Amino acid sequence: MDSPTILVIGSANVDLVTRVPRCPKPGESLIGTAFSTVAGGKGANQAVAAARLGAHTYFAGCVGDDAFGAMQRKTLAADGIDLTHLKTHPDKPTGTAVILVADQGQNSIVVTPSANSGITPDDVAALEPLFSGLDAVLLQLEIPLDTVEAALDLARRTGVLSILDAGPAQQVPESIIAKAGLVSPNETEAEAMTGISVKSVDDAHKAASRLLDAGAAEVVIKLGANGALYAGRESLYLPAFSVNPVDTVAAGDAFTAALGVCWSRMPRKEALQFANAAGALATTVPGAQPSMPARAAVEAFLNEQG
Repeated sequence: MDSPTILVIGSANVDLVTRVPRCPKPGESLIGTAFSTVAGGKGANQAVAAARLGAHTYFAGCVGDDAFGAMQRKTLAADGIDLTHLKTHPDKPTGTAVILVADQGQNSIVVTPSANSGITPDDVAALEPLFSGLDAVLLQLEIPLDTVEAALDLARRTGVLSILDAGPAQQVPESIIAKAGLVSPNETEAEAMTGISVKSVDDAHKAASRLLDAGAAEVVIKLGANGALYAGRESLYLPAFSVNPVDTVAAGDAFTAALGVCWSRMPRKEALQFANAAGALATTVPGAQPSMPARAAVEAFLNEQG
């Protein structure tokens, strides 16, 4: 597989991560066991993952004129990502995510977008010259929805694959669902989009069918430790690979980036296996961007799995 070219339009946050024995109940206080500050944000995570998986990667977004913004620029540049289209907001701080990671790997996240609101439809229009050379454009929901929709419109107009990672969980207008080339929510996000509680593979089938009815061309529902479900040209379910997770932060971003890298270059089943492997490996390393796996590691893991 030669090197694809990927554009990520999305969020860049700094994650404030606290390790806890378990996620607290409402009104409950817990003592944390560790704290770290890590570069994150769904968009920036996916850009790092795409770059490490071998893609020539552009990132378009907006950070603040502050230490967190400088941190994001430094970490993204370290992976060779083209930051020509990463803006600096004149007055809002860099976005943040407060993350609680339980000892068994589960996490709870509160995102404050702040400067991420600074990426606009006009910025998307300025990106049009890039689209003729793209394999895929990756989008998430931590930036304004009108910006997401403008990017989907441009992708359709230029014939570029668009992948919508439907996180964080929220209701999404059908106009956006219908414009995406591939819609990829996790269980919580699929429920927010469809009203169907996704607790099993059968539930995932029902939610995927509803997204197809809403106009989605293809759907991949991320099921975490239960694998992934594809619906579109055919129906496929692939179980997850067995690993010992450290935390699950950004595993879905590794999965989505892997889809962007290989979706147009592999059969659907192989692409899902590649994405499952990337997501699994991401759970074995703490943090968001630090956990994004390299392509060689994914290929070695797949070889080990047979």
